[in-house]
Amino acid sequence: MKIILASEVIHPGGAETFILRLAQALKRQGLDARVFVFYNNLLNRELCKILAPDVEIVAANIPMAGLLGKIDGLLFRLGIDYSTRNVFIRKSLNKLIQQQKTEIIHSHLLKVDKLCLDVAANQHIPVVDTIHGDYLQFFEKTKKGIAIPLLNYLCKAKSNLEKLSAVTCISDKQIAFFEQEFPKETNSKTTKIYNGYEGNITEEKSVLKKQLGIAEVDFVFGMVSRGIADKGWQVAIDAFLQLNNPNTHLVLTGSGDYISSLKEKYQSEKRIHFTGHADNPINWINIFDVGLLPSTYPSESLPTVIIEYLYCGLPVIASDAGEIINMTGQSNNPAGIIVPIKDGKVDDTSVSEAMNKYLGDKELYNSHKTNAAICYRMFDMNKCVEAYTAVYQQAINQHHK
Repeated sequence: MKIILASEVIHPGGAETFILRLAQALKRQGLDARVFVFYNNLLNRELCKILAPDVEIVAANIPMAGLLGKIDGLLFRLGIDYSTRNVFIRKSLNKLIQQQKTEIIHSHLLKVDKLCLDVAANQHIPVVDTIHGDYLQFFEKTKKGIAIPLLNYLCKAKSNLEKLSAVTCISDKQIAFFEQEFPKETNSKTTKIYNGYEGNITEEKSVLKKQLGIAEVDFVFGMVSRGIADKGWQVAIDAFLQLNNPNTHLVLTGSGDYISSLKEKYQSEKRIHFTGHADNPINWINIFDVGLLPSTYPSESLPTVIIEYLYCGLPVIASDAGEIINMTGQSNNPAGIIVPIKDGKVDDTSVSEAMNKYLGDKELYNSHKTNAAICYRMFDMNKCVEAYTAVYQQAINQHHK
């Protein structure tokens, strides 16, 4: 089977790292999987080497990309629904399809879906996608009159969903959204497949702890995420400070202006450690005793970091955003403590109480630690590959009927 996995960008993010991991796993199964990226300047080659060393990564050839990007920005501000760069992206994608003799395109995110569908129609091949959150986020913002980086959202969403051969969701919330808002366009097309994950720990736990000045006997709470406020960084810090326990540490892995401001604000707190950006954050996660994600991010669906916590056998303290309740096995094998979102906020005192439970109740901690390994099985990459290859084959078969 010859497959193209398409994305606008490749950088450390849940959708993008999943694309690389899936492509690598497909390649390992003997399939011809290649990754096509729209923008070369937003392609993290180092990340590709770590997560998909055997996969061919092809970036679109866009001459004068900087200038054309500025032109596209101007056209967008003028309300003109046209992209000069898309002309060259289509040309590059066409070239790759002809070279590979592609049988199916696996697209990711709404803008990518549209362009891939346009090209695939001329090449007579099917397109399937994975929903990562933007369809829902753009819908909610459009309904509220909030600006989004896309013109004519509703028209494009309907058109995409009508033309896609399969719409793969990663949460119950997504399936419910499409059933309610786009029932005609997605009828009999939606399926739920959890993202697969395989970690690669490359640094010694003891070395990293020593680097931060953390004793082996100390208890480490940690958080990894995008550097935006909605992910719950402040809540994690406030909850940790309420513990007032000298034998605990908080390790925060992420980057950006918001994280930099927090680092400056809490520079006097010697037990709070800001590690900065990490292409392979699993190394830092491996030194945690408990993973945190008190997120209120509106588009939260299947946070990769929760899977990473489970992979490392960590109990989780998180909000009930997206699919987190199911991910942490709350109905059968709880691998964490859930603090609900109320009025758009997560209560830091409740998070702190959850931290104290793990510190004071070793039986609970060990039980949730055992369950973390059980919950991780839902994200086994082999199961994910098997599910996606079935979707691919069905789409190819239907397309050639």
